[in-house]
Amino acid sequence: VSATPWYLSQVNGTVSQTGLYAQDQIKWNRWTLTVGGRQDWATTDTSDLLAGSTINQVNSAFTWRAGLVYELENGIAPYVSYSTSFQPVIGVSTSNVPFLPTTGKQYEAGVKFQPVGSQSFFTLAAFNLDQDNMVTYSPTATNPYNQSQIGAVRMRGFEASAVANLDAGLKLVAAYTYTDAEITADGTGNVGKSPKDVPANMASLWLDKTLQDGPWKGLGAGGGLRYVGERYGDNANTIELPSNLLWDAALHYERDKWRLAVNVKNLLDTTYVATCDNASFCYYGLRRTVVGSLTYRW
Repeated sequence: VSATPWYLSQVNGTVSQTGLYAQDQIKWNRWTLTVGGRQDWATTDTSDLLAGSTINQVNSAFTWRAGLVYELENGIAPYVSYSTSFQPVIGVSTSNVPFLPTTGKQYEAGVKFQPVGSQSFFTLAAFNLDQDNMVTYSPTATNPYNQSQIGAVRMRGFEASAVANLDAGLKLVAAYTYTDAEITADGTGNVGKSPKDVPANMASLWLDKTLQDGPWKGLGAGGGLRYVGERYGDNANTIELPSNLLWDAALHYERDKWRLAVNVKNLLDTTYVATCDNASFCYYGLRRTVVGSLTYRW
C-alpha cells in the first residue's frame, strides 16, 4: 500500500517593519495634486526548525505616490495616479538565500462623478500593475511545495463602482472588476500564463435600508452578493477553479452614539473551493460566519 506523504513546513518567519511617511496636497483653481512618500526599513528572520538555524535579512526602500485630479462644475472629476510599493517576503530559496522584497508600480487613470447636491458617488478606472520578485511555487520531486523567487506579474484591467442613495435611508453599493493577469517572468515555463487565484471577473452588490423615522428609527437591514469568477489554482494553469456566488446579510440598529450590528457572511452556507496549493491539496472557503459588534462614537 502506498500513500502520498504529507509535507509539513519546517520554516518559521517573522517580519519587523518601520516606516516614515509624509503627504502633501496642493489645490489650484480646479486642480488638486497629491504627493506622498514613504521610507521603510524591514528586518526578516527566517528560522529552519529542523536545522536550528536562523537567517536574517535587512532591507529598506523608498516608495512614493502621486495623483492629479481636475474637478468640473458638473461633478465630473477625471484623474491620473502613479504609485510604487514595497513588501517584505518571508522565506528562503533551496540554497538558503533569503527572498527579496516584492516591489511594484501601478498606473491608474479614471473618472469620478458625484452629482451636484447628491451623496451618490460613481467611479470608472483603468489600471496597470507590475510586480517583481514574486514568489512562485516550483514543485520538485521531493517537495511539491518548494517556492522560488523568479517571477514577475502584470495585471491590467478596469473597475467600476457606485454608491447610490436611491431613497431616504436606501443605499445601493455595487462594484465590478475585470483583470487580465499574465506571468511575465518565471523559471518554470509559465511565462504568458495566468497567475493562480486571480479571476478575470469579480463583482459585488449590496442593498441596505435604514428607517428614518417612527418608533423604530435607526433600525436597518441589508443584503447582497459577492461573485468571484473562474480562475486557476496553479501558475501552470492545469487546475481550474469554478466560480462562486456568495450571499451576505446584515441587521443593525443605531441610536444616539451607539450602533449594534450583526453581519452574516456566506448566508446560505455555500460550499466552494477557495484556493489550491497543488492538484492534491485544495481548500474550501469559509462556511457561514456570524459577527456581532457594538460601537460607540464620541
